[in-house]
Amino acid sequence: MNKRSFLIWFHILTGVYWIFLTLLLWLPDPRALLWGWEPSEGPRGYAHVITFLLLGLLVELGRRKKSILFWAGILVAYAFLTEVVQEMLPIRAFDWDDIAQDLMGAFLGLGIGYLLRLVWTKLTVRDTW
Repeated sequence: MNKRSFLIWFHILTGVYWIFLTLLLWLPDPRALLWGWEPSEGPRGYAHVITFLLLGLLVELGRRKKSILFWAGILVAYAFLTEVVQEMLPIRAFDWDDIAQDLMGAFLGLGIGYLLRLVWTKLTVRDTW
């Protein structure tokens, strides 16, 4: 598999995950997609942090032409949009804590992805002394 086809599959994976995450955030009961697992079990909000961390990581590792600030803005808008839409759904509600946790996860994911990209670049670049 060459680099281009790998990148295409990586972008498809990111898109599928983004769609799945949107369904989780917009369904009245996200447990329907998680076979009964309650995302709020354990420390409050860790599900938001983890899901957005993975999204930020996937976005950063697949990023090529747009800047990291562009994608950070997209993720901020996405976090707000999901909460606004949840306000219109039965059983769901707008929650500033959820937005904060979404943003924390997204920025952590972007940051970790950026660091991984830097390390990978350092490891793969050959010295030409």
